Amino acid sequence: MPELHLAWALTFPEREPFRAEVRYRRLDGLTVAEFRGGRFAGRRADDVAPGGGEPLVGVLFNLSGRVMCRYAGSQMAVGPDELLLWDSDLAHGFEAVEPHHELSLLLPRERVPQGLAEAAARASGVVPAGAGAGLAAIAGAQLRAVVRELEHLSDVGLAFACQSLFDTLDAALAPAVEPSPSPGARAALLVRTRRYVEEHLDDPGLSASSIAEALDVSVRTLHLAFAGTGTTVGRSIRERRLRVCYRQLVRGAGNATVTDVAFQWGFNDTAHFSRVFKQAFGVTPSSVLARGRRMPAAGSR
Repeated sequence: MPELHLAWALTFPEREPFRAEVRYRRLDGLTVAEFRGGRFAGRRADDVAPGGGEPLVGVLFNLSGRVMCRYAGSQMAVGPDELLLWDSDLAHGFEAVEPHHELSLLLPRERVPQGLAEAAARASGVVPAGAGAGLAAIAGAQLRAVVRELEHLSDVGLAFACQSLFDTLDAALAPAVEPSPSPGARAALLVRTRRYVEEHLDDPGLSASSIAEALDVSVRTLHLAFAGTGTTVGRSIRERRLRVCYRQLVRGAGNATVTDVAFQWGFNDTAHFSRVFKQAFGVTPSSVLARGRRMPAAGSR
């Protein structure tokens, strides 16, 4: 448990065998885990979080059973299809009062989108994340998918999937009182966003949260700006990158390979790049590159 969570002091019911199944993966401070187990409880053994006291933000998504969490001076029950965002400095203990199945994600606070870190510090309580819960349900589905594919994702793929999850969760938990941008403000933000994307198109870390931070707006505001465009922030970035890659490949790409071009423009998985390229253009990137290299150079005739 210390590898997956805080340094809890654990206790188990007497005369009741305890069984658990755990799957997890750690990557550069990020921990994604799946836990199925019986009744047990934990309390903070001390005030030091893992990683030499580094503050952490966690996402607990409970799939079945019920867990009581002592957090920020209060106690709350997390039931099936409910989600809790928490900060390691405010977590005091938990009790799985019945066998349960949970998914969790843990990340250093400094690497979490600011809105999510603030939401964890507000201790705003349990969030419904089942069907009908809107963006929170989508975030829950994303975490399910990440855990399902845990053994099949590259390190880059895992980091990308978790970043997408955090973007969705950030938008889902944005304060409801945050005003929606006016049509004029949305149009201006779209112009600023597209300019920023063009200037940072080769940055593999380009995402809704990184753009929102750079432009000093919330992730929710950024998503709202794209709401009437027929696309999303992430899809817009991908489509723009694909067009640039197509143009470079059709011109022969110099001595670069398909992988070189993909990596140059922020794609870090060649198989994924080839798949989305063919979906977008109906041909493979290698065939476009081969055709480009067969074409005579300008001025050769």
